[in-house]
Amino acid sequence: MLEALKKIEERIQLSPVQKILLTTDGSITRILEALTGEEVSISTEKQEVIKADEEIATKLQIEVGGEVNFRVVNIRSSGGVLMHAISYTPLKRLKKKFREDIMKADIPIGKIMARLKIEARREIMDMGIIEADERFSQLFSVKKGSFLLKRTYNIIHNNEILLNITEIFPYEAFR
Repeated sequence: MLEALKKIEERIQLSPVQKILLTTDGSITRILEALTGEEVSISTEKQEVIKADEEIATKLQIEVGGEVNFRVVNIRSSGGVLMHAISYTPLKRLKKKFREDIMKADIPIGKIMARLKIEARREIMDMGIIEADERFSQLFSVKKGSFLLKRTYNIIHNNEILLNITEIFPYEAFR
């Protein structure tokens, strides 16, 4: 993880808050609420059950064709979109109540897990910098080509991948 941070910092200087957001193995929702001083909300762009192709099956360590909840959300505060998140969840690994709650779309995953008392760990898989395309430029109200920070991690429960999540947030927001 430190090597990945060093690689990013070869291109841009990271603030302590950005380092925390990239490396935390805790609830990102709670961190964002602490930073903004308000409860954040989730707005769902897309949610559907898909069949795992080879790439997704490998990522989640499931069989090709397994049912996966694919979810794309924006985490918002009163100031706008703080973070964009894409998640893949193998449905066969979810208990009934978790499955029901995650399918409701606009509930943060960390809050679902806390309410259901699901003990899990987060394993950071990757982090880096991307540039804002037209879509992200509009979503985050930043100039096209602006730096965005990105991280991908797995939430592990009972030694299995429960979720694979990629989060993207603007470099400018947490400096």
